[in-house]
Amino acid sequence: HELRNPMTPLLGVADLALAAARAAGDTCPPRVTALLERMQLIVQDYVQRATRLLDVSRIQAGNLQLEPAATDLSALVLSVAQRYEAKATRGRSPLELDVEGGVCGVWDRLAVEQVAENLLSNALKFGVGKPVTLRLRSDERSARLEVQDRGIGITPDQQARIFGRFEQVVSQHRDASGFGIGLWIANQLAGAMGGGITVSSRLGEGSTFTVTL
Repeated sequence: HELRNPMTPLLGVADLALAAARAAGDTCPPRVTALLERMQLIVQDYVQRATRLLDVSRIQAGNLQLEPAATDLSALVLSVAQRYEAKATRGRSPLELDVEGGVCGVWDRLAVEQVAENLLSNALKFGVGKPVTLRLRSDERSARLEVQDRGIGITPDQQARIFGRFEQVVSQHRDASGFGIGLWIANQLAGAMGGGITVSSRLGEGSTFTVTL
């Protein structure tokens, strides 16, 4: 909390400043807007890292407390995709959305949001330059979210380890960074809600992560 909470107001100011710059249109130099976008991403990354460390400590201590509530998963997925549009544009990875409407259930909204953000962030990182697809489907008993990239792919050996704690199985990638706990946390959160995450991948063809809730 001490690492994350002080950054929340700063992120809010960054969001407001960027919105004001975009609303100003031609009267705001493009360079200023670009710098504000960069600042927003830097602060978002810091908050996400601090949140992940907090989640690790909670999971290890057995203190992970979920707050299930009625959740519109379709709207949540679209909201997450919207937040990553700028990053997708910079990485030349258009987001393809295939989201079934009206997929609702009882889940912890923040936990589901964190799972979706982690998978989408990874897809944009390792599938840079190629489309990334988000699919959402429901069979009235469970919901299935797929995040597909067309990037570097993952070997079978790596797939067996990718959900482990502190595993960075693609550390050779030039943009790989972080603690190697994102997928572990995402899998723990999905499991705590009675679901799970699987991966299918081939080298050079990309990866598809499937979340079942």
